[in-house]
Amino acid sequence: MKWHAWAVAAVAMVSPTIPLSSVGAQVEVAATLSVLSEPVERIPAAAGVAEAGVSGMNLVEGDRVRAGEGGVALITFLDGTTVTVLSRTDVTVKQAGAPGRSGIRILIHAGRVWARIVEVAGSRSGLTLESNEYSATARDGLIGAEKSADGFVCWTRRGHLAMENRAGQAEALLMAGQWGWARMGLPVKAEPFLPSSSALEIRTTGPVVPLVLMPGRRVAAGFLNESIEVNQVFGSLTEAGSGARRLVEVPAGTPGDYTLVLTGVGAGPFTVKVTGRYAGFRTSRQEITGEARPGERVFTRISQQVKGDDPRTARATETRIDRLQAWDGEEPATVVAAPLRGREPRLD
Repeated sequence: MKWHAWAVAAVAMVSPTIPLSSVGAQVEVAATLSVLSEPVERIPAAAGVAEAGVSGMNLVEGDRVRAGEGGVALITFLDGTTVTVLSRTDVTVKQAGAPGRSGIRILIHAGRVWARIVEVAGSRSGLTLESNEYSATARDGLIGAEKSADGFVCWTRRGHLAMENRAGQAEALLMAGQWGWARMGLPVKAEPFLPSSSALEIRTTGPVVPLVLMPGRRVAAGFLNESIEVNQVFGSLTEAGSGARRLVEVPAGTPGDYTLVLTGVGAGPFTVKVTGRYAGFRTSRQEITGEARPGERVFTRISQQVKGDDPRTARATETRIDRLQAWDGEEPATVVAAPLRGREPRLD
């Protein structure tokens, strides 16, 4: 499926309140808001009065998005870059990366965000996540940042992340798999990034692409087809390898069902290897095989039992995988526009 055709269908799924073609000179749409879990509020730059967030709302520069306790929001920019606004987080769309601008900028007032950055061919723009004291910029990849009373923390699972202070002085350059903690007056040290002690690793070969829905099915990480990559899960890793290979790795310290959806992108046999890890060591491994058909979706539930109350440190004690079943036909993930990196999206 070509990106152009998917983009039209995906935008229609969310149904923006102001059509892109009719925005005119009054307002320039910067992004689209999707509510993955309530409560979410939008505070328009012009009015300054909070209103309930609704999927499909247009955002302009200066608009503020707040996710309350248990709330999760997704901000999708016109180039396909997505920013997941996690529970108890307050951000402002400071800059939207319009032509002539240096890129997208998100000001974090409080809380944590996770972003998937699309690298558009021929462009040097990227995404900057910032507080009043520090900023972190990446040109592509999977990054996150958090603003709290303890400072400004940044993570990257894919791509380089440059940290600076408010004077524009470099603080650190983080490589994939590292995190850094910026506190006033103290040097930033790059540390290994382990989002959770327990992890689920999904590797596929053959004509299928994997998508993992986290317990509760609010957020997802993986692929919807060969061109659409989704990453809304803090600390997750999604990669398209050479040939018909895909990798999805998600934190797995939360008990419950992790739903694995497989979409056929061709005809033929496929293999899925599901590996559980704790502190980097393998704790379980199972293999799924099947026969793919183009466009067909099947799924299985990966049930996790864990020991410990903190998802960051809990240990998976049992992993059970159901048999493959036909998917129910609904879209398994909220997507507005998300081309694979290096491909320029078209929304017309």
